[in-house]
Order: sequence, then C-alpha cells, then structure tokens
Amino acid sequence: MSDISAGDSIGDSEWDQKYFSLILELEEKYASRYEMQASKLLVDKSLEILIQGISITYKLDRLGCSYSIRDEKNSNLQKGWSRIGWRKSARGKALTHLFAKSEADALIELNQ
Repeated sequence: MSDISAGDSIGDSEWDQKYFSLILELEEKYASRYEMQASKLLVDKSLEILIQGISITYKLDRLGCSYSIRDEKNSNLQKGWSRIGWRKSARGKALTHLFAKSEADALIELNQ
C-alpha cells in the first residue's frame, strides 16, 4: 500500500497523489468486501468495521452516510459525511467509494 507519513502537508500535490492513489488501490483490492458491506449497510442502516485496531462506524440516513473513526482508546480521530444517491445502485457505488476513503483516512492515522 502507499506510504503517507505524518510530516506530509495536506496541500502538497505529492501527498494528494499518494492519498488518492491509496483510495483507488483500496477500492480495487477490496471491491468484493466493500460491495458486501454496502449491501449490509443498506439493510441494517449501521455498520461497524475494525481496521488494524481502529473502529469505523457507518450510519446511513435518508440523505447520505456518516462515519466516525475511533482508535483503541475510543477517542474520535475523524468524522465524515457523504451525500449518496436515491437509487439503490447509486447508493451502493457511492458507499464502496466511501468505505475506501474512510479506510484510507484510518490507515493514515495509523502512520502518524
């Protein structure tokens, strides 16, 4: 996987390239798992996963999906929200991208 260190600047184009490459890499590598997670989230409306000791909780509402990333000490590291489409197929595709983005964010937190 791509390596993004804590010293990289958010405005740095090289950092941006690494970050977005990591998201694309995760989308390709875990496409099947993300599709299964999206199906489960669409039914259950909430989902929690664990990535290398970091918990990511997703909550689906009528407009979009929110997520929160917490470490082992249960402290909030990051929160996010994304608007997703109304059609089930559009929601599934948007969710798979959101899963990759949130996991990339969690992995970056681990490297800091």
